Amino acid sequence: MKKSILLVTSLLTISTFTISSCSRSDKKEIAEKTQDAQDKVAQSADNVASDVKEGVAEVASNIKEERLELTSKIENKRKDIQGEIDEMDTKMAKATAAEKARWKERKAKLKYKMNELDASLEEVKSDTKRDWKEFKADLNAKIDKIQEDIK
Repeated sequence: MKKSILLVTSLLTISTFTISSCSRSDKKEIAEKTQDAQDKVAQSADNVASDVKEGVAEVASNIKEERLELTSKIENKRKDIQGEIDEMDTKMAKATAAEKARWKERKAKLKYKMNELDASLEEVKSDTKRDWKEFKADLNAKIDKIQEDIK
């Protein structure tokens, strides 16, 4: 934008100096060229503004899609963890005291992981102020770690 203003100002200054030393037809031609240059600068500025708006809209749309994908991924992982916890409850009902202690410890770890996922889900649903790419990478790493822990 500053370049455009500088260009227009320069053209006007040059035009003024040129017009004062030219004939009428030359002055008219210079005035038309100056007007054309101003119109082109204005059109370029409009094009840039339009491109920026389109870019912002596209990025916002991409982030919205990624939020939906991450929300679905988190909810699916929560279901997996809940299924694992339910399975543990069934196993604990038939287990010995030593096995129950081991299952309870594993269950507590999985509940902790589920709470982490719940917090991440809330952050995804809110308008997070963190850098989106960093947040997404952290969340995917968390989900991968939970997947390893379930196995």
